[in-house]
Amino acid sequence: MQELLILIYKKMSTNGTYKGKNLRIKIDGLTVFHATECKFDSTMKIDSIATKDTDGEMGVTGNYSWGVSTNMLMANTPSGSTTTQGFLELINKHQSGTEVEVSFTTNIVGDVVITGNAFIEKMGAAAGVNGLATADATFKGNGSYIVALID
Repeated sequence: MQELLILIYKKMSTNGTYKGKNLRIKIDGLTVFHATECKFDSTMKIDSIATKDTDGEMGVTGNYSWGVSTNMLMANTPSGSTTTQGFLELINKHQSGTEVEVSFTTNIVGDVVITGNAFIEKMGAAAGVNGLATADATFKGNGSYIVALID
C-alpha cells in the first residue's frame, strides 16, 4: 500500500502546476505520436444588449465553441503500436470526415482531463530544407466538452 501511495504522489503535478511535456492530446484513446505542442481553446459568445434604459452595454452569454490543436513531427507510427497514432491515421480520419473522441490530458491522477467529440477540421504538413518535416492538426468540437479530474 505504501508503494502505491508513493507512486501516486510521484505522478501528481508539482505544486499544482502542469508540466507542458505531460499534457497530451489523445484521439480515440491513442496519443498523438511525436507531438511537440498541444492546445485547448473554448470561446463563449457574448451577446451585447444596449437599450435606452441601460447605461453602456450589458452582456448575455450564448453558446460556446471549442477545439484542440496539435503540432507534431511527421513520422510513421511504430509498427504494432497500440498507444499512439500519427499523421497517416489522422489525415485518413480527416479525409473521411470521421468524428473522433478527443482528450486533453496528462494522464496523472488529480489533474484535469477535458474530453469531447470533434471533427478534424484542418490538417497540414511542412518541410524545410533543414530539419525534420512537421505536421499540424486542428480539431473542432462537436457539442459540449466535459471537464473532470483524473482518478
